[in-house]
Amino acid sequence: MIARVLRVDVQPEQVDDILSAYREDVRPIHAAAAGLHQHYVLVDRAAGHIEIIGIWESARSVADIAPILEPARQRLWSQFAASPPLEVYEVADELR
Repeated sequence: MIARVLRVDVQPEQVDDILSAYREDVRPIHAAAAGLHQHYVLVDRAAGHIEIIGIWESARSVADIAPILEPARQRLWSQFAASPPLEVYEVADELR
């Protein structure tokens, strides 16, 4: 399994606008993506901190959706003049 993690700090007043834009443009792509097991959007509204975590079946699953997902991700963050890095990890252990 693969985990993709994005962390960004924004102005606290931007959090709801970012969530709304995410739900409109990026979330539908995630919802239809084959191989996406879990997806979380975590926020600290007071601090303006956002973390997005996706757990994918495999690197192949991520590669298959990338041509659709990455442009949507870039559109989202360009609206808010942000360019948060996307970190990719192998899931080495899991507890269910």
